[in-house]
Amino acid sequence: MALSPEDIRALISAFQSSDWDEMSLQYGDTRLDLTRNGHPPVGRQNAPVAAAPAAPVAAPVAASAPVAPAAPAAPSGPTSVAHPDGQKVTSPSLGLFWRSPQPGAPSFVEVGQQVDAEDTVCIVEVMKLMNHVKAGVSGKVVAILVDNGAMVEFGQTLVVVEPGA
Repeated sequence: MALSPEDIRALISAFQSSDWDEMSLQYGDTRLDLTRNGHPPVGRQNAPVAAAPAAPVAAPVAASAPVAPAAPAAPSGPTSVAHPDGQKVTSPSLGLFWRSPQPGAPSFVEVGQQVDAEDTVCIVEVMKLMNHVKAGVSGKVVAILVDNGAMVEFGQTLVVVEPGA
């Protein structure tokens, strides 16, 4: 039995309302590591680093924690895995990354598309609150670095825009 998205949200909510600095949970094949300071949990400093997950993650994890894949899904993959030069559009919080306003709708942006600074490039969902992430600069989208529906962390690069292009 795996953790459901609702289970993970409940665990995140419990962590956020606690005074804990970190929380680690192993449940079956799923590992959940949460920290408030962005450092790996105590005893996990030598863990392998998961720089950019290739598959959707089943739980939010600290930047240095291993990533456990979720049940197979059909998200649209990232358009690019490299970090090209340009203005990095980062996640405003921990949450789920969405490329479109709703399932089946066209994506906000595609690689090669021109954007204005105030254009929405994606949504980061946190506990059913939808945070519209704006480009922040006018230019051309040169990379989308996250799978649709994947868990992202605060400050993680989501999209790269080449200014003035």
